[in-house]
Amino acid sequence: MKKDKNEIVKEAVENLMDIFKSGRMPEKIAFSIIHKHAGDVIPSDSWSIGNRILSLIQGTADARGYKQWTETGRHVRKGCHAIYIMAPVTRKIQEKDSTTDEKKDKVIVTGFRPLPVYRFEDTEGADLPYDHTYQPTTYPPFFNVAKKLGIDVSYRPMMANYLGKYSLRTNTIQLCAQDAIVYYHELAHAVHSTFVDLRVYNEKKAEIIAEFSACVLAEISNIHGYESQGYEYIRNYCKGDEKKPEGVLKKIMSVLTDVDRIVTTVLKVADDEEVETAAVI
Repeated sequence: MKKDKNEIVKEAVENLMDIFKSGRMPEKIAFSIIHKHAGDVIPSDSWSIGNRILSLIQGTADARGYKQWTETGRHVRKGCHAIYIMAPVTRKIQEKDSTTDEKKDKVIVTGFRPLPVYRFEDTEGADLPYDHTYQPTTYPPFFNVAKKLGIDVSYRPMMANYLGKYSLRTNTIQLCAQDAIVYYHELAHAVHSTFVDLRVYNEKKAEIIAEFSACVLAEISNIHGYESQGYEYIRNYCKGDEKKPEGVLKKIMSVLTDVDRIVTTVLKVADDEEVETAAVI
């Protein structure tokens, strides 16, 4: 018998709450992190460690000059601003060889100047010409939901401190792991942003909502093994006594209204066949 979508969500939430309450969670499994292939080179690979750190701090692993982006077939979106790295200021001097007394040219660094570059995330246009594709061979269930909601999803190597990232400004999802639950977490942020303003919303609460929504979608999709990571992730965003098991459960229960709205929205947008398949497994 065909299950009602609200019933599907309710069952998944109850199953997860029972697992979290009992503490009987599967062993943690490794995420399928995407690593860069040999031959896939970007200009920042040749930067100094300091400039690469500056780039990562400012939210990107691939930043280039305006002309460099134009040469790739991409352009900086209107209204986006440059970030800055430090370029060395050099001059040439002549230095005498102590053995031969021969004078040779030598380049020395006399200082540094700020150099404007633009983040990949602030550009649009042609796909970058990587030698390898990072798309998964099989996409996670409900992958079509992002497209239907106008959200662009891309896969790329992990070059920062995140497995996935949702950009509110560009309405895009960037994934550095091929696990479904990573996609679900970022999709949850995207759906959540349609009925709350994430720019001013409590960040910790938003992360708890996104992670539990991801766990619910994984449960509905019959994807298991990530419950432990999900619980620990949520626990990390609790504070003080809330980090205790009963506190974590109470925190989850306090956000269930938003979780229900997010997951129900995903099921409504998804193809009926996909929902039915997940529900009967």
